[in-house]
Amino acid sequence: MALAGASWQLDNGLAVKAISDPAAASAAALVRIEAGSFQAPTAWPGLAHLLEHMLFRGSENFSAQDSLMGWVPSVGGRLNATTQATQTAFFFEVGADHLAQGLARLSDMLAAPQLAAEAIAQEIEVIDAEYRLLRAEVETRCEAAQRQMFTGLDAMHRFHIGSRAAFGSDISALQQALRQFHRRYFRAPNLTLWLQGPQSLAQLHALAQRYGSRLPSGSAIPHKASPPLTAAKDYTLSLPGTPQLRLVFALPCSHARGWLRRLERLLLDEAPGGLLARLRAQAWCDAVRLDYSRCSENNALLSFIFTVNHGSAAEAAHIESALLAWLQALQVLAPAQLAHYERLANRDFHRLAPLDQLRARAFGLPPAEPNDDWPRHIAALISAPRRRLAVRPDGGGEPREIQGLPLALGPFVGAALTPATEPFRFFTAAAALPSPTLPSGLAPLRHLLPGEAQPVLLLRPAPSSPFSDEQACGIQAALRAGAAELAHQEGHLSFERHQGVWLLQLAGSHALICHGLSVVNRALAVLSPAVLNEAARNLRHTQRKEQNDIAIRRLLAQLPAALSAPTAAAQWHATLIGGDGELKRQLSHLLYGFPYSVAAEPPLPTPHHHRPVTLTESCPESALLQFYPLQNGEAEGRWALRVLAQLYAPRYFQRLRVDRNVGYVVQCAFHRCADTEGMLFALQSPTFNVEPLQQLTDEFLLQMRHELAHIGAGELAQIQQALRQSLQRLSTESLQRAREIALEDREAIADAAPVTLTQLLHWQQRLFQGDDI
Repeated sequence: MALAGASWQLDNGLAVKAISDPAAASAAALVRIEAGSFQAPTAWPGLAHLLEHMLFRGSENFSAQDSLMGWVPSVGGRLNATTQATQTAFFFEVGADHLAQGLARLSDMLAAPQLAAEAIAQEIEVIDAEYRLLRAEVETRCEAAQRQMFTGLDAMHRFHIGSRAAFGSDISALQQALRQFHRRYFRAPNLTLWLQGPQSLAQLHALAQRYGSRLPSGSAIPHKASPPLTAAKDYTLSLPGTPQLRLVFALPCSHARGWLRRLERLLLDEAPGGLLARLRAQAWCDAVRLDYSRCSENNALLSFIFTVNHGSAAEAAHIESALLAWLQALQVLAPAQLAHYERLANRDFHRLAPLDQLRARAFGLPPAEPNDDWPRHIAALISAPRRRLAVRPDGGGEPREIQGLPLALGPFVGAALTPATEPFRFFTAAAALPSPTLPSGLAPLRHLLPGEAQPVLLLRPAPSSPFSDEQACGIQAALRAGAAELAHQEGHLSFERHQGVWLLQLAGSHALICHGLSVVNRALAVLSPAVLNEAARNLRHTQRKEQNDIAIRRLLAQLPAALSAPTAAAQWHATLIGGDGELKRQLSHLLYGFPYSVAAEPPLPTPHHHRPVTLTESCPESALLQFYPLQNGEAEGRWALRVLAQLYAPRYFQRLRVDRNVGYVVQCAFHRCADTEGMLFALQSPTFNVEPLQQLTDEFLLQMRHELAHIGAGELAQIQQALRQSLQRLSTESLQRAREIALEDREAIADAAPVTLTQLLHWQQRLFQGDDI
């Protein structure tokens, strides 16, 4: 069924935007406040960021333990918040039945936060730790350097993150400043509520009325227009990692941002004749992304961020020349071409989870729309003030404190732009699909849910097979052109890592999937030197990115290798989800021509005998990752593991993040990685060493060994009910649904529910047995 949307304004002035999606299994809510870091008083840099933290620390009707932060994970949902330059947003996604309970907590924390002095002091330490982390983060420093390239708005050049030094020691004065900021900006006329879920529009309106009316009314904050941004200087920023070129345009801010979604889809098109294909062919650039950042009511920065290979002046000039020529070509796209790229862009958008769709609508790139005055937008972009930022390890320049960050800015060394001579090519019309030649042999193909629409073929290296990141990068590079071709014909081809497993995904009509597999077979039969060179570059980019990521993410990236122990020859497994018997027959023949050996999956999963994994880093900050794997695939154990994770997670967060204030990364969760399920504990701290962090987790596990025996029957029943609903809630997006069915075997887990407390205690002992706690 099609989505339906509506907008209302409540009596207190709250704007409401609702989207009814009858096929959805989950629901999401987002509140955007028209105030962010730039609105904080200059005497209190970081105040808006601190208030974002404080709203999760308890409110009038919900304690910190029962607040949105503690409650959402307990029902299998997710949540977050963001403080941006001129806006702040709070958002969550849960099962549709839990939307009302989530809205009760969200509205209460926005309307009546406690802002307790003790909690303020704790969150100052958390933000100070976060600030120290961000001082070394590449993206944060690049964004600050971009802002330095433009003038016209003083707030763009101020410090906004917050720190212990910025907040000072007068907690009472800070508490008063928080209350004043909250009172001024957190009023209904200054807020917009987005709702999305399977509920009807009438039901969503009733929920908005019930919980949105809780927000205080008042006068809308008048928006002050600022002068247009002026281009100042180009810079070179010295930073470790992969070189980048950022071409940044200053645009007038517009509420109509859908054209940017189409622009992004055109930019990311990897088909021959496009911008990215041309840059890759010359080895000037291997990846690009688009970033939109609102700076004021009427100003925004749009950044084209290129991952480059050398960081030279000639390379930058070639890329800039190609981008400008490409933008000129976009002005004359035919209506049919614009409509085609609009469909592609919106198909990508609707593959997002409901929460991510709301984020895109509220402050990112919303869906593209027809009749969006495309030529005018592109012409304005071409003529907009623009600046260049080169980012490379040897950029020169002495580090200085700018916007509270250490930035080593030097002059940008440019070269003359060279006009592009070869015209760009854009999609015109899909050619008829050729009928693939079927090999005579047949390869094993598991078939799940035969007869269902939206078939998906999944191919993956067998769990016991050796498979390296080098091989993965080679396959990715070889499939780029074919994946782009299929995308233009309403299909999908990708090779990505999901839950620590490399997975080839192929979807579309029956004819398109068969054609796609034939394309895959040809592309992977022999990898050309150009493909191998591109693969080697991409592997280097990935490794450099991981090296410069935060410590806990580096440890998470190491977990798949720690859980993998290849013991057999290289083989692949193939699974078809949906489709009919004829599709299976044709694909089985085509898989016989797959360049790697395809073997039948064993009827029962191979038991895992992994010992607990502990990964650590101690410089510059301490990070600890502990993973306790389930040693077999028994359905009862898999269910008990999920129940234990739901019980452990809020208690772990409360004791180590709230009570002990260990650091900004405190996580306990069910985790699936490399076909292994287990419980994950993750910590990162600027103040605790690895040994104390491990001791704190061990103490927690020991406490839970005794505490679990006294868990109330009501809490256990509530958790199991929410878990059952979560497991039964398969995604409506075909690719994710196929992964859930083929990789997770959810039906078998749900059949084992519920477990008694006695059973849970048994599985607790088995999960943590042999550990010194």
